Amino acid sequence: MNNSPGVQLLAEELGVEAEHIAHALEIATDTLAAVHTSRIADMTAQQYRRLNRRDHHAVAIVANLAMRHAGRIDDAHTLMSVYKTSAGINPHHTISRKGVGTRPEHHSHTYVQQVIRILQAADLPPVHTDGTRELRPGFRIIPGCEQLPGWVYIAPDPDCDSRSGFAGGRRGYLRVMRWAKWGVIDQPITDDLWAAVHPDHLTKPNPS
Repeated sequence: MNNSPGVQLLAEELGVEAEHIAHALEIATDTLAAVHTSRIADMTAQQYRRLNRRDHHAVAIVANLAMRHAGRIDDAHTLMSVYKTSAGINPHHTISRKGVGTRPEHHSHTYVQQVIRILQAADLPPVHTDGTRELRPGFRIIPGCEQLPGWVYIAPDPDCDSRSGFAGGRRGYLRVMRWAKWGVIDQPITDDLWAAVHPDHLTKPNPS
């Protein structure tokens, strides 16, 4: 079966076979989302990217169904949890205590807090620190410099390589952030730090 570039792109983004996307589209056409989701079957890659920016809800429906068809129920839950958190539909794990997910002095940074909530929605463990000692290992978020507003850096948790699924491994952090509509750089910046940029700053230059 020949699948459109849009279907192939979504399949690559989710890490599933294109047949699962095609099956999900068949189901979605029988729902109220049909007017939105059915178009993915015939989209070019660029058309799919535009739809995903404009109507991530429709894409999330198809992604959820595709993951379930692939037998990846936990990943289906992860996708929807991250989608709802990043879209502000159902804020997940609101961080209130300093030293969770970042150093205490970065606690009030807006984008740092957004990333922590997104990663926790994917069930990724945040670091716990009092600023001088690490009380519990986990991922750590570092805000970017003033010259690069909107950027943050992500240090993965030490156990990430033993974790499987959509959010598993070091690159799982990139998959999660990309699914949340943030921009990412596909290679580590330095010392196993990954860079991500808020959607509002995607047109700004990359860090060097």
